[in-house]
Amino acid sequence: MTSLPTAAAKAIDANLAASAQLDPPRGYRPLAWLGLVLNALAIPAAVLAILWSPTWRTTNIAVVAAAVLPTAALAIVACIALLRWRPWGQVLAIVALSLSLAVTLPYAIVRLILVQQDRLALALAAPLLWGAIAASLVYWCRPAIRQYLR
Repeated sequence: MTSLPTAAAKAIDANLAASAQLDPPRGYRPLAWLGLVLNALAIPAAVLAILWSPTWRTTNIAVVAAAVLPTAALAIVACIALLRWRPWGQVLAIVALSLSLAVTLPYAIVRLILVQQDRLALALAAPLLWGAIAASLVYWCRPAIRQYLR
């Protein structure tokens, strides 16, 4: 007679093997890879933003240390989990995308109001970024993803 933990582990392994053989929903792997690459690049880009702008250096350091780095780290873990077909990766992806909206939305609005430098570029880029984040959030919230990861 097999013990319950061993039987449960075998059942989980069988479920993971079965789900790995199914075709993922359209865009699953490319979005997971894109998220991994972009969030890995977000960390050096944040450091570059700190060094680039002497006007808001202290503010940028605070925002990067308190919000951007933790969000990027969480998103990297989420993308790796999604690529390894872990069900909790979907939850982490939703949390990371929500955090990135919560960080970029107020920061860009305040920067648009207070800083004259590069206002037009930020006014054009910020809504595009918010739209991409919102679209990614909607994608990862789909029930098809949850069903695939079971």
